[in-house]
Amino acid sequence: MTGDLPVPRALAPVLDSLTPEQRRAAMALGYVLVLAGAGTGKTKTLTAGVATRVELHGMVPGQILCVTFTNKAAQEMRKRIGDVLGPYSVPTWLGTFHALAARQLRAEPEVAQLCSGFDIRDAEDSLAIVRRLIRTVPKEKLPVPQEGAPGDARQIKKMAERIARLKEDLITPVAAFAHVESLIGRRQSANLHVDHESWRFVVGLYGRYQAILREQNAADFGDLLMWPTLAMLHDAEYHRRWSARFTAVMADEFQDVNRAQYLWLTLLGRTSGELFCVGDDSQSIL
Repeated sequence: MTGDLPVPRALAPVLDSLTPEQRRAAMALGYVLVLAGAGTGKTKTLTAGVATRVELHGMVPGQILCVTFTNKAAQEMRKRIGDVLGPYSVPTWLGTFHALAARQLRAEPEVAQLCSGFDIRDAEDSLAIVRRLIRTVPKEKLPVPQEGAPGDARQIKKMAERIARLKEDLITPVAAFAHVESLIGRRQSANLHVDHESWRFVVGLYGRYQAILREQNAADFGDLLMWPTLAMLHDAEYHRRWSARFTAVMADEFQDVNRAQYLWLTLLGRTSGELFCVGDDSQSIL
């Protein structure tokens, strides 16, 4: 049992600052989910979990993946772990979902049909591509929005958001038609509103949008997670290679993960059986 192991002196500062429940969670191995409210020390518990795995169980920091949502949170986590273990024992795979997934994709860009050295397009770049594509379509052929005018800034933003949503759901351009028709069918069967004209327009737009990215040898934020996750789902050897890299996968703000992020985490943690997540279910966006 972990609780019976002698606790190294280096761990005393981080473990002594925890409640008994947090301490037990930080020292537990396997699949661990810590749910607590805001300001209760979730990130501190995650930091202690990382430190425990390095000091108590001898895990190599470079084989621990530690992920959060913002660069600020990642910097804070890096500092907290460094304060406990020293700067050379901070996991090298520590960062945001996008940063770590980009690192994975850069190692094997062919899974996204990209070449080495591909560029990354941010949200503003993605919006600009959608704007350019929509402006090539005569206004009379654009779907009529519920608010505003065809082709206006509001509609352009909505189309870009829907493409991003498809990627979060791991829907490729090839699969988009069937996915959208299923979505429309389900909502109509339930007598729920669905702007089917707009969604069907997005299917064609998505294909052209992705073609532009490929021509530019570029990936948007959604691609960074979608393609490695799909590769791990459908290519057993690729999944084995990546999952075997990590002895533990640790995630902060777990309540906010989308489908792509959830599957990416669980697939990477499959070989080790070590997945440690903290979150606040009362703040869940799902």
